[in-house]
Amino acid sequence: MMNQGGAKNERCFVLRAAMAFLLIGIAAAKAQGVTLNQYLEQVKTDSASYKGQSMAAEGNNLEAREADLLFTPKLFAEFNTGHDGKPSQPKMYDRVNTETYMLGVSQQFDFGLQSKLYYQMQKTTFDNAGSAFTMSKYWDATPKLELSMPVWGNGFGRTAQANEELLRAGNYAEQYQASYQSTAFLAQAEAAYWKLSAWSDVVKIQETASKSAQDILNYVNRKRGMNLGEQADVVQARALVEGRGLELQMARNEQREALRNFNKFLNRPATTPVDGLETVPYAELEKITVPQSRPGERYDVKATQAQLQTAKANAMIAKERNRPTLDIYANYALNGRDDSYSEAMKNAGYTDTDTGYIGMRFNMPLNFGAAGDAKAGADKSVRAAEYNREYALYAQEQDWINLTQNLTDARDNLVLLGKIEQAQKTKLDVERTRLRQGRTTTYQVLLFEQDYSAAALNRVKSAANILGLQSQIKLYQASPEEGK
Repeated sequence: MMNQGGAKNERCFVLRAAMAFLLIGIAAAKAQGVTLNQYLEQVKTDSASYKGQSMAAEGNNLEAREADLLFTPKLFAEFNTGHDGKPSQPKMYDRVNTETYMLGVSQQFDFGLQSKLYYQMQKTTFDNAGSAFTMSKYWDATPKLELSMPVWGNGFGRTAQANEELLRAGNYAEQYQASYQSTAFLAQAEAAYWKLSAWSDVVKIQETASKSAQDILNYVNRKRGMNLGEQADVVQARALVEGRGLELQMARNEQREALRNFNKFLNRPATTPVDGLETVPYAELEKITVPQSRPGERYDVKATQAQLQTAKANAMIAKERNRPTLDIYANYALNGRDDSYSEAMKNAGYTDTDTGYIGMRFNMPLNFGAAGDAKAGADKSVRAAEYNREYALYAQEQDWINLTQNLTDARDNLVLLGKIEQAQKTKLDVERTRLRQGRTTTYQVLLFEQDYSAAALNRVKSAANILGLQSQIKLYQASPEEGK
């Protein structure tokens, strides 16, 4: 019996231990809260703004493939049926009825040639045909080849090539703009994460400072009550309490605003609480390495290059559209006719009944002034896009220099603020030791606590500034190639 009871107690102990470990694990997971990477992944999943921007970029990238369709073969088909009841002279029939079927392939080549190769079947029927008609119903079978080549306006495919570039570059420009917005959105989300984390420390420091101010007021009130202090000290201490209370209230207001901003990136209700965030890594921030070279171009700057290509393509189209056109064309067809469509198709295989011709088409606008203005306007549009591109590259370089310099200065400031905070803490610890030895006053210790709180507060805000600057570096990450 004792053995059975001991085994039972052992099983209960193991079960309780397992439950305890499970509860500890759950509590630890809850205490850990949300890491930065988890938060950014949630933003990508839950934010309608981010999903809209990233999906727009993906859509523009896919739409750029439309340019590939300009020079690919196209299958075409056509059917029509109708009649013609105009009276003939001399009158030989009452009405002619036709049915036409076409099936073929067309293609525009990038060097300007436009081609069609198709088969046409046409059925012709004459109502009440006279005796002079050998066939009142017959089929025409006609395989045809049509070629056309522009040699002046749009010569050798310049307009077609410009249209291809216009479609491709226009979609890339929109893709880059959307990619920049989504990248900037994530950078802002990262800054929002760290601000909420940092302002938790700010509130704690302000609470400590507020309590210290209240302790000072209590101290001078006691001294005044024993006629050992001045009323002026009480008034000054009360003003300090009010000031620290205001600073604490402002810190809490900013913390609530940071929480609302944090939740905004997740499409959540503004006041949804957060279990816990990563703490600000102060020691690591003092040792960060500032990049010396820019990792890549920002997406908005890459967009200016695509916009320049778009402007050049538009200018080319405008110039070619207003030039004189001279097209050389040629058509060739084989012909077969019979009252049976199968025999008509068989007869179409012989060249003794073929049809062929070549020709030229010319067209020229006569308003030379308007054509010249249109050309000048197109050139100005290209030059304007070049200026925009040139300035975007310059501004990007200046922004990068400012960012890295600000990051370097903020890091150096954080190191100094850390030393100041440590010095203030050392000063406070020494003064507390002196108080225990009866060599100083409580009032002096409380004043030193205020100095220490101010130094700690400056350090927290400086660290938050560094984290915000670091998030902007992601805007300069090397960008993927077009169409990737």
